[in-house]
Amino acid sequence: MYTVRNIQLTLILLFVLLWTGCEKDNFTDPNDTKFDSEIQSITLNLDQTYQTIDHFGASGGFQDQWIGKWPEATKEPIAKLLFSTSMDDQGNPEGIGLSLWRTIIGDGAADQINSGFRANSWFRETECYLNPDGNFNFNKQMGEQWFLSKAKEYGVNKFSAWATTPPYFMTKNGYTFSTSEVPTFNCNPEAYDDYANFLADVLDYYETQGYNFLTVCAFNETQYEWNAEVGEASQSGTRATNSEVAAVTRIMNDVFRAKDLNAKIMIPEAAQLAYLYEGNQNTTNQIYEFFNSDSPNYIGDLEYLSNHVAGHSYFSNNTTEQSLTQRTSLRDALASSEKNLDYWQTEYSLLGAAYQQGMDIATFDEIDYALWLSRIIHTDLVYGDATGWSFWTAFNQSKFGDHPFRFNLILYTPNSNGPSHTDGTYQENKLLWALGNYSRFVRPGMVRFDIKDPEYSEASSAVENFMISGFKDETTNDIVMVIVNNTDLDRSVTFELTTDALQLDEDSLKMYITSQQSDLKKLDVNFNDIVIPSKSIVTLTASTKS
Repeated sequence: MYTVRNIQLTLILLFVLLWTGCEKDNFTDPNDTKFDSEIQSITLNLDQTYQTIDHFGASGGFQDQWIGKWPEATKEPIAKLLFSTSMDDQGNPEGIGLSLWRTIIGDGAADQINSGFRANSWFRETECYLNPDGNFNFNKQMGEQWFLSKAKEYGVNKFSAWATTPPYFMTKNGYTFSTSEVPTFNCNPEAYDDYANFLADVLDYYETQGYNFLTVCAFNETQYEWNAEVGEASQSGTRATNSEVAAVTRIMNDVFRAKDLNAKIMIPEAAQLAYLYEGNQNTTNQIYEFFNSDSPNYIGDLEYLSNHVAGHSYFSNNTTEQSLTQRTSLRDALASSEKNLDYWQTEYSLLGAAYQQGMDIATFDEIDYALWLSRIIHTDLVYGDATGWSFWTAFNQSKFGDHPFRFNLILYTPNSNGPSHTDGTYQENKLLWALGNYSRFVRPGMVRFDIKDPEYSEASSAVENFMISGFKDETTNDIVMVIVNNTDLDRSVTFELTTDALQLDEDSLKMYITSQQSDLKKLDVNFNDIVIPSKSIVTLTASTKS
């Protein structure tokens, strides 16, 4: 039987216990691990593979002809930035290790007394190896040849050539651009053979010099008119219908066979990705036009035709949906073609306004341009299954607005404004190093493998925020992952393999980062504490073990 005192003691004890419990809850350590949210691992499925990477490259465009004639002390460091695969004493890459170099076969505008170009477009006029009298002079285009030789010296063993137009003395109007009276291919029909032999002889010369030219493209962006008034032209080029392209390509095939060349003919090289798989004009729907045996322009059975279909990623990214749809549509069109075709993205820089994403560029840091470039590379690789990817152009000199951050890997400034300049200065930018996150580490022959990120399982969300692609060496099982964090937050990540046969060698992990503060800089990283910084492009490399 409880007394009043017992009841009082019991109530006091209960109050103390309740107060103590409340006090403990109120002062729980916020860093207690029981309150941590579990990080979901990113899954690496090495058994689910896609395309084999052929190369990452860049084009010398019209500009390497000038830099290639500068003094050795000025131009040697530029070549090192583009082609070197060496590391400095701290383990940072000294260059971006391009594995392909694209060079132009000049059209002779620079050889003309009156090229029809504007005076301020002198830097896009090119020499021609062939003279109007039919004799070759391979002491021309020495700037371009210097970069070819340096690329080879640094270990680049893949090259590709392209032409914007036939030489001026083969064209209908005597210029390397179209005029109002030339609505389609600016080449005299009787000169088709001459054009084919000209290209073949240039490739034969390069092959005798020891260069491994994989392809040559005789037609570039044939969907555009390239029209200008004489005296107002800014660039060479010619429109061409699919039937004209097919006719010249058939002649080229016979000429290449007769000369026993190694290089293949790459057709087409479309101005935009959609031109490859859709459209009802006589310059569009080119995969069907050239590679479907029902087409009157079918050339898919030609011996010297390559299996690479080239397109340019300009104007294919106005929205995330457009970017994804165009790549997957291209991928599907290639997969359903009668010939075993793959996709090379051969030209891209930040042309147009899509890169702005509706924002004020006055608020941009330089890394924002690099993040956009990485986004395009990622979509071409992951959704378009591109096997080759090249930037246009390695060099540019425009300092207008934000051009230095959009149209070049290396900005150059000649010491005088004209073709007679003798030297200059240069400056690399973030686009160089962002491309390097891919080109330096994803090497030819690597195979892309499947990656699942549970936080960004939807393609559109991933492309806009956090992208990751993976590649493996099929011989060594070494892996490379390129991660693009476009968000304002750092993100901790963990990885797991879907196969029991292999494990990641944690001690082999290396991390290279491009950010506003860093240019492909090596950082020490602990496998159990991997953090991808905000607004960065990161390459992770690792070995596997059984």
